[in-house]
Amino acid sequence: MIQQSVPARVGILGNPSDGYGGRCLSMAVAGMLATVSVVEDDVVRISGPTSDPFEFSSVEGFVQFVDRYGYGTGEQLLAATLRTFLNLASSQGWIVPSGVDIAFNSTIPRGVGLAGSSALVIALLKGLLALTGNTLDERLLPSLALSAETDQLGIAAGLQDRVVQTVGGLVAMDFGELHTDPRTGLVYGRYEMLDSAGLPRMFLAFSAAAAEPSSTYHSVLRSRFEAGNAVTVAGLHELAALVTQGKAALRWGGGLLGSLMTRNMELRMDLAPVPDRQMAMVLTANEVGLDATFAGSGGAIVGVYEHDDDLVRLEDQLGDPDCVVVPIETFSYRPLN
Repeated sequence: MIQQSVPARVGILGNPSDGYGGRCLSMAVAGMLATVSVVEDDVVRISGPTSDPFEFSSVEGFVQFVDRYGYGTGEQLLAATLRTFLNLASSQGWIVPSGVDIAFNSTIPRGVGLAGSSALVIALLKGLLALTGNTLDERLLPSLALSAETDQLGIAAGLQDRVVQTVGGLVAMDFGELHTDPRTGLVYGRYEMLDSAGLPRMFLAFSAAAAEPSSTYHSVLRSRFEAGNAVTVAGLHELAALVTQGKAALRWGGGLLGSLMTRNMELRMDLAPVPDRQMAMVLTANEVGLDATFAGSGGAIVGVYEHDDDLVRLEDQLGDPDCVVVPIETFSYRPLN
């Protein structure tokens, strides 16, 4: 049996300029993992955790769930991933087993913008590559993972999450110029692994109650961009520039990273309307003296703190019994020197 675990992701700077030829700085988060096991079998089987049935106590609960998380299930996501892998295997002449048994589980909070779905996709792709004895350049795996969601399921997404979850650690990404691999047709940008030792102390706060689909935000942003809105275009350019400044801040110990994250949030607010509950989390962090920005597109924020008491005060001020506030560290696939 092959088993692969892939971490959650938080965006630090640049998001959402990555969808517009920009740059991003993101990190993989330790302690939150999507795990997929795959073994050769006589049949094709995909099964999720038995403790997570698609069952609701009422129609109202079902409606709330679908409005918050959509219709997709883990089984559907991994089915699309398997189909995508088989397409690539066929084009490359790889030998694949006649059947596979796939099982998955995840400790990544759902629907709050921590890239739990892409973590499952990456985990399965890594598992299938290992099972079949094939290799794929790390720069190409994120593009393969993205095609499983965009081409098979019609989900709007980008490369950022998948890059970080493929390589782990702290990653600066530049999507200003995409290159195409001639053998597979998969595209990739410029990816740079950074030393996470330069990061300040970081926290993550998330609430399922604040989770809302990001489609409205991104739809408005895309419409404004395509219309050539001057504020939108300038904002996306500045977001990309923050990544360059962030890399410089890390070289000097990360002291300025917090203020750059606050600026990232200000620019994001100007690009399109932000859901009130999510914005309230950022404003509360600012009120207790902490710099913060959205961790992704959902009900989670990431920020910088100095003392443990800062997180206690933040949790108290948020006043949400469902809200979790935790310190975070970088997840790495590679042993630290």
